[in-house]
Amino acid sequence: QSLCMKVKKKQKTSSWYRKECVKVAKKIVRIRDKNVCQKCGRNQGALHCSHVYPEGTYHSLSAEPLNMKLLCYRCHFFWWHKDILEAKDWFQKKFPDRYTILKKLSRMNIKVDWAKRLVKLKKEYDTLQD
Repeated sequence: QSLCMKVKKKQKTSSWYRKECVKVAKKIVRIRDKNVCQKCGRNQGALHCSHVYPEGTYHSLSAEPLNMKLLCYRCHFFWWHKDILEAKDWFQKKFPDRYTILKKLSRMNIKVDWAKRLVKLKKEYDTLQD
C-alpha cells in the first residue's frame, strides 16, 4: 500500500453553514448595536448576542440579525431569560419595526439555503467594515 493515501475532504453540511451564518450575524449585531447592552447601556464585560425568538424553535431565524440584540451578561441571563413578558414588552417598545417584522417572519415556514445565506451575511458584514 502507498503511504500517499488520498484524504477525502469532508463535505460541509447545512448545520455547519448555519453555525457559520450565526457567527457572522453576531458580528453584524455587535457593529449595529455599537458594542453596548441595549437594555442598560453597559459597554464593558461580557456582552452577548441574544436571540429574540429562540434558535432551537425558530431555526430559520437563528442567523437573522433582526432577531438578535446585544445584552450584557446580567441583562441577558437575569432579566431576558427570567422576566420573559417584561422583556417582550421592552423589545416591542424599543424596536417596534423589528418586532413587527420578526412577528411576521416567525409565522412563516422559511426554508433557508444556509450556504447562500452565508455569502449574503459576509457581504453585509464587509460593507459594515468599510
